[in-house]
Amino acid sequence: MPKDNPLTIGQLTRYISRKFDVDPYLSQRNLWVVGELTDYRPSSRHQYFAIKDDTEGLAPKDQYKIKAVMFQSAFAKVPFKMENGMKILVRGRVAVYPNRGEYQLYVEQLEEVGTGSLQVAFQQMYKKLKAEGLFDLPKKPIPPFPRRVAIVTSNDAAVKHDMITTFRRRNPLIQLIFYPTKVQGDDAAPMIASQIKRVNASDNFDTLIVARGGGSRGDLWPFNEEVVGRAIAASKIPVISSVGHETDTTIADLAADDRQATPTAAAVKASAWELVEVRAELKRSQLELINGIQAKLKLANQTLRRLQESYPLSQPQRLIERPLQQVDDLKIRLIQLQGQQVQAKREQFQQVDHRLQLLSPVNRVKRNQLQLQHLVTNLKQSSQLVLQSQNQYFRNLVGRLDALSPLKVLERGYSYATRDNQVISAHQLQHGDELNLHFYDGNAEVTVDKVRKED
Repeated sequence: MPKDNPLTIGQLTRYISRKFDVDPYLSQRNLWVVGELTDYRPSSRHQYFAIKDDTEGLAPKDQYKIKAVMFQSAFAKVPFKMENGMKILVRGRVAVYPNRGEYQLYVEQLEEVGTGSLQVAFQQMYKKLKAEGLFDLPKKPIPPFPRRVAIVTSNDAAVKHDMITTFRRRNPLIQLIFYPTKVQGDDAAPMIASQIKRVNASDNFDTLIVARGGGSRGDLWPFNEEVVGRAIAASKIPVISSVGHETDTTIADLAADDRQATPTAAAVKASAWELVEVRAELKRSQLELINGIQAKLKLANQTLRRLQESYPLSQPQRLIERPLQQVDDLKIRLIQLQGQQVQAKREQFQQVDHRLQLLSPVNRVKRNQLQLQHLVTNLKQSSQLVLQSQNQYFRNLVGRLDALSPLKVLERGYSYATRDNQVISAHQLQHGDELNLHFYDGNAEVTVDKVRKED
């Protein structure tokens, strides 16, 4: 482009993106790329990582790397756990991310190179459950003569027919109950686990068989799911797993109490004793029981005869002579002990009676009455003494008050003058004032003729 008409960053980016979009090798979704997984950090939605060249002999500076993104819908189909360092084979397309001006690989499909993705997923699941000890739980024994057997399998006529034929041939008395389920597809594992739980909920079976015919590893994959392995390990009923061919090993096989190569072999294992063998075993047990009972009876008869001929049983009255003498001795001791206890109780009763008499309310009332009379007498005497003392004190006070009374002063010849009921002095008088002169035995009204004042 000429200098006077430059491109913007957006125009340049869109031009480069258009180049990628029209390229027949990069724009199609069937571009396969192989390399080493790196820069991967697991995410809950879309997965972002990088793929680098893993060619041997290349120095790190000469190794190429391309960024990659795998959207949630595509990542949900990956059956194993992605880890940095694994060699992977991816299918997708190359395009430009405009916001950063970077090209990256949009992955539609991802597999591990070498062992295959399903094998990687199996190994990862095995390591996880093995670390939890799921495969090391004690294995429950398979009963050799079950009454009822539950079978979790598909409605495949061949599998059901082979198992029914085997059970009828070996022991027709065993009752078979089929729990149909899908054994292939994305929704098969939850259905298998649900049927296993249903069998355990009924709690009316002696053995549980989980069966499926042959198939590819992908077809058998539901039996490698974690939910199926945990349901089998949690089963209270002994579980026989018969999935796929003899060379196939699944998580269900490892978690079960017993593993058989085919459903027919599982039926043989579940009916370990054929009906003929059961009848022969019952007959043998019956003979052993009869012989054992006869031997015990013979031994019991011998013991009985030996006891009958023994000295105690031949003269049984001698057996009770000593116990009778012991009874007499114990009777005498009992009478003596009773007499001693009665005497002790009598003495104890007398002591208690004496204490009760001392503490009798009548005696206490009498003592309190005497004490009350004594206190009343003392109170009267004390009251008289106090009254006499107070009377003498009162007379002394009356004498002292009488000595200090103004009337006594007036009796000695003194008087005082008032005007308008007010006592006055000489300084308050004037010629001609009318006064009231008070004496001991009366008063007189006088008029002032002359006033002589002194300081």
